[in-house]
Amino acid sequence: MKKQVSGFIMLFLGATMLPNLGSFLYTWAQDGSEFKQSWILWLTIILTVLLVVFGVLRLVGKSILIVDLVILLGFAVFQGWMLWQNQLAPWIDSGKLDVLDYSRIVTFIVALAGIASLFAKKQGAAVVANTEDWQKKWRWAGVFFALLGLGTAITLAVIVLSGKEFFLTTTFDAYLGIGIAFFFLLAVIFGFKRPNAFITAPLLGLSFNFLTEYLWLDQILRKIGTQIGSQLGQDETTIVALKLIIGTLGIFASLFLIIATQKKEIRVLK
Repeated sequence: MKKQVSGFIMLFLGATMLPNLGSFLYTWAQDGSEFKQSWILWLTIILTVLLVVFGVLRLVGKSILIVDLVILLGFAVFQGWMLWQNQLAPWIDSGKLDVLDYSRIVTFIVALAGIASLFAKKQGAAVVANTEDWQKKWRWAGVFFALLGLGTAITLAVIVLSGKEFFLTTTFDAYLGIGIAFFFLLAVIFGFKRPNAFITAPLLGLSFNFLTEYLWLDQILRKIGTQIGSQLGQDETTIVALKLIIGTLGIFASLFLIIATQKKEIRVLK
């Protein structure tokens, strides 16, 4: 069970970094030779690949504990360092807290939880009760939210691709919409019969990213809204709202499908 938890966490964390990785690569492709590479880019690539690959391996029970520990520690140190540089240090220097990076704060905490899960003690044996009807209700709920999320993600992609010019939005946002729509579709297809961590973890990670992206944009707009508010068209305002909706729907869909994979157990402690 602990391998399932830690593997899920690693795959979730890898998914939360996919948009950052994609953004780097998209900018690189756009700027070409003018793109300035940095160690942050390469470390993001390395951590994303390692978290996804070894998260999958841990879920199937073929990973190595020390390797998983090093990867999670590396991720936690990286996120902690970024938080220090971008949040804490400026706060200490200026005495004023700037825009909060909820994504890094939460993923840093989750990484620590993932490290703890690697060393969690094995629970006692359990007697599994027949829970098919109970699981079916959660599967239907998860699929319902996934369907709503699929439609919303497609709507976002269409609005972005059909728009001419935005202030805060780029074509990459449409690609993100298409990407999460793919996982919503997988959740719909497999949610009826066999939801699993290989679908729910990436969907939860990407949905979390959409939600924190909305929270970041909301803080930006509150901070300098009077300066740029007039430059935001109706379509872009809609896009910002859709990110909140997609993130919320994806989180609910993922959580419901995760619950649907659980079985009611009577735990026998030894």
